[in-house]
Amino acid sequence: MCNYGFQNAEVLRKLWNSPFTDDLMPRALNEIHELCGRGTLVSYMGGEATVCRELTDWIELAGRLGLDFRFTTNGYIMNEDMARRFVAAGLFNIGISLESLDPAINEIIRPFPGGTARTLRCIELLLQERKRQGKHVGLNIKTVLTNVNLESYIDLVKRFGKIDGVMCTPQIFEAMEGMPVATQELLRIKDNRRLQRVTDQIRELKREGYTIHATDEALDDMVKQNAADKDGTATMHKKDMQMDPTAPACNIATDNLFVINAAVTLCPNFPPIGFMAADTKTTLKELWESEAAKRTRIQTRACRRLCTISCLRRTSLRHKISTFLKIA
Repeated sequence: MCNYGFQNAEVLRKLWNSPFTDDLMPRALNEIHELCGRGTLVSYMGGEATVCRELTDWIELAGRLGLDFRFTTNGYIMNEDMARRFVAAGLFNIGISLESLDPAINEIIRPFPGGTARTLRCIELLLQERKRQGKHVGLNIKTVLTNVNLESYIDLVKRFGKIDGVMCTPQIFEAMEGMPVATQELLRIKDNRRLQRVTDQIRELKREGYTIHATDEALDDMVKQNAADKDGTATMHKKDMQMDPTAPACNIATDNLFVINAAVTLCPNFPPIGFMAADTKTTLKELWESEAAKRTRIQTRACRRLCTISCLRRTSLRHKISTFLKIA
């Protein structure tokens, strides 16, 4: 569900010229440490992380500060040396995007010839390297459930879901703004009964001890959202689905902080509370404690928007602890 492949040149140019430049990352890590202290989870997202030359330096800095650094990769360019450096640097967790074990399915969604074999090799290299170094690095196999790969997800969980230090995270496909209609129609799940059957199977696998990072409530929300979007017009950022009335209030703004192209926000669906760029001196701690942040927290607590994306959906602290203890 990355939109880089279909955005026009003008949109991409803005991304390439983001005011949050790579040289700001050390400042961001130090300010995150000032705000939150040791044990804070830092996720580096957006594009393919392994093409960044400074990535290993950031992992090492995060480790010295006691922060838990993670990122997501497609694994296409992972090699022995890269796996060695990431594990040695103290990487906490690495997400690996894989839609199916079957290349005929995976490479419809991720049309890179031979990409499936490269991603599977990435997983094996990381497993081998963490064993060789005697270090812990959690692996998170991340899959988008679509009309193309839905049932094959079960095989993927059975392959990886009981390996020590590995978890599987499913999320349902959501179209993005500007996505070609043909792509949206290819990927959106049209028969909700299929989705219900697969989520029932996922629940059963959880009961059998497979490490799956999705609560039963999250699985219910996926089915609910898909049923509500009968005509397939909803997108990730434009949808009217609401949480179940009995669902607890959203806690995203009390637990998270996002820096997106220099805009600092407590939830991507709400306006920024400030900015972090070379010409701004306000720290993340000052923004977190600001009046704008306090107002946003009140607004997000009252928000009943249904969110199913893994970094936004409601996930109880109990589930997070129990899942991460399995991969620790």
